[in-house]
Amino acid sequence: MQRRGKATLYELMRKGAGDPAPSRPAGAGFSLGSGAIEPRRPWKAWAILGLLVAVAVVVTGIVLMRDRASNEQGPGGPPPSTVTPPAMPKGAPASTPALSQAKPALPAAAAGDPRKAGLNYLVVMTGPTAASAELTTYLRSKGLDAWQVSGNNAGLSKVIVLPASTTGSDQAAETLKNEVKAVGRLWKAAKAGNPDLSDCYYEKYKG
Repeated sequence: MQRRGKATLYELMRKGAGDPAPSRPAGAGFSLGSGAIEPRRPWKAWAILGLLVAVAVVVTGIVLMRDRASNEQGPGGPPPSTVTPPAMPKGAPASTPALSQAKPALPAAAAGDPRKAGLNYLVVMTGPTAASAELTTYLRSKGLDAWQVSGNNAGLSKVIVLPASTTGSDQAAETLKNEVKAVGRLWKAAKAGNPDLSDCYYEKYKG
């Protein structure tokens, strides 16, 4: 005989088999809507993140380009333009005009021969007496200590420029030659037929 008021084990089992299945809790990656399980879409977040990274890369590139350009220009702005000085004539020192213009004119040379045996003298020209005298006057007007002395042949004169040199090849001798050549270009331009004195040379005076 069954006890009334309490369900038997068999009735409980039958009752449990007829109950509906419990609903699944919503987990990660799924959402509960009208009964269909639909996965979530995280690609929107990744798209926004990728866009932000791209913008950051572009901004960083612009900043680096500006820094590189400022470093190339230097702290004081763009580099100054380089001006190339005009080319000087071949064989002329850089300060030739200044040398000839800086020296005051010398008075006429005294009569006589200033040469001393054993020393080297810069010979500027050997020619007729009148032409030698004209050149001597011109050189002295440019501040060069020019003298007219007798030449090796009768009727010819030499134009020399002091000071004398012991070797004829030291630095002072080369400087004097450059000064004479600079004035020689002016001498050539002064009158047609005048030489430019570029062939001046040192000669040892034997007495």
